[in-house]
Amino acid sequence: MSVPDDWAWLEEMPEGWPTPAEITGPTAVPATNLVLLMLRSEMLGNDLLELIGEFIAEDARFNNWIGAKEKHELSMRQVAEHSTLLRECTKSIYEAWRDFSQEHEEAQRAAGSALPERRALFVSLKSASAKLRNARSK
Repeated sequence: MSVPDDWAWLEEMPEGWPTPAEITGPTAVPATNLVLLMLRSEMLGNDLLELIGEFIAEDARFNNWIGAKEKHELSMRQVAEHSTLLRECTKSIYEAWRDFSQEHEEAQRAAGSALPERRALFVSLKSASAKLRNARSK
């Protein structure tokens, strides 16, 4: 489908990520629901809890920043790009969480199980927070 020239950038946007059912509630915000899902787990250490806290704080700061700038300073394209960034961060964390959780459960929560998956979750949380923080500082 062709779009007017002013909206041609829409064709360049990546396809949406279908939000997994397990993070569609209890709130309307998948990133918040993902955090709630992770916090219910008994498999996380304090280092991951700290990174989850940093992510939800960066998510809130990012959304406050978008809300303050959206009406006056950001184009529709920029708003769409920022929404895509948040969706990609949520997807990355969700996939790392899912892999970690599944591997840990399969090992029946044995000490030291799922170390590569745990490291991937650590990196994903740290990276997502940095991406949201960096987007605000541009």
